[in-house]
Amino acid sequence: MFGNKKNFNDFLRALDDMYSQFDSHLGEWKSQTKVSEDGTMKITTYYRGDDLGKNKPTSEIQSLKKLLDDSIKNEDFEMAVDIRDQIKKLELNQETIKEIELELKKSILEQNFEKSIELRDKLKNLKK
Repeated sequence: MFGNKKNFNDFLRALDDMYSQFDSHLGEWKSQTKVSEDGTMKITTYYRGDDLGKNKPTSEIQSLKKLLDDSIKNEDFEMAVDIRDQIKKLELNQETIKEIELELKKSILEQNFEKSIELRDKLKNLKK
């Protein structure tokens, strides 16, 4: 890592590629720079999304469809098949997933963590 002469943006792009399948709904990496009034300080913040704190939530299915399009463009057809199957499974289980998510929120509020763990595992199985 230290021997390569890459800038910080290249590092962020590499991270973005690596984690895009998990959190692609957050958007692309952006930076925002603020300079103090007298010009003595400059602060650059790196974040993911359209605007700080204004990320528009997208559904998991929409995120997967975007990832599917990217896979097809990159001619990674094995990944495209896996993503297509995930989309089909999510579409079939969408109502059940919503019900379990509501039940999970309720169990967390009630601090019934054993039930929360069971529900979390059910969700994972439905989404895989």
